[in-house]
Amino acid sequence: MPQPVAVVFVHGIHTLEPGYEKAMRDAIIARLPLHLRELVTFEPVFWAERVRKRQKQYLDEAAGQQLFRDGRFRRLVVQGLGDAAAYQKTKSYKNSAYYEIQSDVRAALEKLDAQGPPDRPLIFIGHSLGCHIVSSFIWDVNTIKNWDEARIARADEQEQAFANYLKGGSPFRRLDTAAGLVMMGSNMPLFTFTFGPDRIMPITAARTPSDKAAFPGAALNAATLSQVRWNNYYSRNDLLGYPLKPLNAAYAKEPLLSDIEVASEGWWQRGISSLVPKVSTAFTYRAHTGYWTNRRVVRGAADLISAIAGDEPVSGRFAALKRLMPGRQG
Repeated sequence: MPQPVAVVFVHGIHTLEPGYEKAMRDAIIARLPLHLRELVTFEPVFWAERVRKRQKQYLDEAAGQQLFRDGRFRRLVVQGLGDAAAYQKTKSYKNSAYYEIQSDVRAALEKLDAQGPPDRPLIFIGHSLGCHIVSSFIWDVNTIKNWDEARIARADEQEQAFANYLKGGSPFRRLDTAAGLVMMGSNMPLFTFTFGPDRIMPITAARTPSDKAAFPGAALNAATLSQVRWNNYYSRNDLLGYPLKPLNAAYAKEPLLSDIEVASEGWWQRGISSLVPKVSTAFTYRAHTGYWTNRRVVRGAADLISAIAGDEPVSGRFAALKRLMPGRQG
């Protein structure tokens, strides 16, 4: 029997208000069989209000003084750099966008935790900086939930509260049921250059032989564990989204991770950029924002949800249908 699945969306750039996930969510639901739709619960994380107002205020002021012309490409740069600059881990929880955004992720998980079984699998779908937010959140939770009493005693008040919160939480809230990652236009590699490749490890790797990896979740059963995937979608014309395997040998050899190239900018734009490489950067905006409605990304997300739920992948069902109708092409 298929099992319930929870899906959390975490946005990145070019998101100004709630509801950003609706088009992708509806497209995913449309691809799922009817008997699965009622088993999948979606919840978005909306954190843009933490930084967007400050970015807009600056751009409006500078443009008002006619210091430069505002536009979508300038906002792409300001949001791309501004989001990354804001999401930096700090020693203090006070006035920290890093911890404020993580609290938004935690709130989404709490809402889902109250709506369904505490051991149901969890899938994250992240875009742009949202990919880094998901990865760092999973890493931080795994670190803190494994603290012993001595380590908790050395922590500050906020860290102690979070450690105790995790200690008494459900497997779902502790991310022990994390079973799938869908990343779109990930800029995670840009956050690694400070440390260098030798000090970077994927969340699928444990810090030490005695530790447990942060992903996949430790409470997953064997059947679900066999379906776990980490799909990273990128476009060659997306200057803000990158493959992950070139980071180092640990990423390159990770069997759960797949870098998947898509034409998120659109096939005719892809064709033009292939013929005239000098214009490829003109499609950066569309490439970085087009993942949400890209058919291949949506199909991959629906397939992953279906597989984690314990059902036949949607694409596999369509393939079987085609075999029954050999005269049809598509």
